Amino acid sequence: MNTLPQPVPAVHLGVDVAKSELVVDFAGSIRSFANDTKGIAALLKVAARTTPAPHLVCEATAGYERPLAAAAVLAGIPVSVVQPQRVRSFARSLGRLAKSDPLDAGMLSRFGAHATPIALASKDAIRQQLDELVRTRAELIDSLQREVNRAEHHQLPVIARIHKDLVARYRRHIAAIDATAEKLVASSVELSKADELLREVAGVGPQTSRVLLALLPELGRTGRRGIAALAGLAPYDRDSGKTKGKRFIQGGRSRVRRVLHMAALVAARCNPVLKVVYLRLREAGKPFKVALVAVARKLLIHLNSIMEKYYSNPLAA
Repeated sequence: MNTLPQPVPAVHLGVDVAKSELVVDFAGSIRSFANDTKGIAALLKVAARTTPAPHLVCEATAGYERPLAAAAVLAGIPVSVVQPQRVRSFARSLGRLAKSDPLDAGMLSRFGAHATPIALASKDAIRQQLDELVRTRAELIDSLQREVNRAEHHQLPVIARIHKDLVARYRRHIAAIDATAEKLVASSVELSKADELLREVAGVGPQTSRVLLALLPELGRTGRRGIAALAGLAPYDRDSGKTKGKRFIQGGRSRVRRVLHMAALVAARCNPVLKVVYLRLREAGKPFKVALVAVARKLLIHLNSIMEKYYSNPLAA
């Protein structure tokens, strides 16, 4: 009886990321590369010659991992960016308390082999630009909110003038980013149609749509459970023996979850279907936050199904 050959599992290569250096564990052989365009190109060239097929694993490191991740996706090499606390918890579970760049790279390799993290989805150039725009906008919004919160504490006229000027500057920059993002989405036939379909759903505005398109490229290409987990809206059990604990959400992409939370607030009032869901949960005695998370999850799953239909048959949309 003939049997089909089984696929060879990928080898996970841990990459410890620093501002100026990338330390890579090539199956026990440690090599260092500069964290710049030339160094990343050299790293990917070595990785491409690795057998079995390589899968890079690195930690989220204040954005210093982004050039490597973007270049790896462009080169067709799977890459995962994982939360640092997951790797440290894994290391502690093995009794490994020492920490150095080579040790961290090796631990990332072991973590990848055991946890098999999901590889980042590919992004075209326009989505990458949109990604940078929505991240920068979120940072400016945070800075603006902090400045507004300080307003009541300013006593000196000169400080009040500086505060007023800063607030005006932040708002101008945010408006400029919004205008650029709008033009960017309009420049792509795929993104403009996807944006139109998403915004047809009551509760989804331009900011929610842009964040989903930029930071959740898996939307429409992943199952309902997977997309909920990626957004940090999947409920997890907390049971032990006969004890049934409360379900909770955890992990996922915080910026995506944040915009879906805001969209759910609107949908719970304006979306005729989700409003019924929200009211039914509240009448059943569910806390406000629990009901709102349920609405956000149902909203995301609905948007995922819309995009799935669009990608399967773009001409019918």
